[in-house]
Amino acid sequence: MPNFNILSTATTVLALSLSLLLAFTPQFIFWLFSLTGNEAAYFISRRAAIMFLGIAVLAWLGRKSAPSSLRQAVCLGMGVMMIGLALLGLGEFARGYTKAGILLAVTTEFMFGFAYVYLWKKHS
Repeated sequence: MPNFNILSTATTVLALSLSLLLAFTPQFIFWLFSLTGNEAAYFISRRAAIMFLGIAVLAWLGRKSAPSSLRQAVCLGMGVMMIGLALLGLGEFARGYTKAGILLAVTTEFMFGFAYVYLWKKHS
């Protein structure tokens, strides 16, 4: 399992990439997940881009943090978010709302989520 610094750096790369994609080319995400974009979806994509940018900044600036209650909160929060997104993606795939492209996101989210939960438990 990665240490907190490596995991946070990888999270920064992932979140910044998603932020840029959602801000400037949300059509790629819609294509990957087999969804149809419209003005409402593009509006939500731009808002989500800013949230992912915030996650990238948090992960980057906190990557060298020593074990603490704040770092534990970040690990648990990121773990819950990532696993929650993965479960949501599986649910949408199971009901036929999205196609197999979502499984790339689901796999990535589970990997990051379980890594954060592992670090949280390791230092509890």
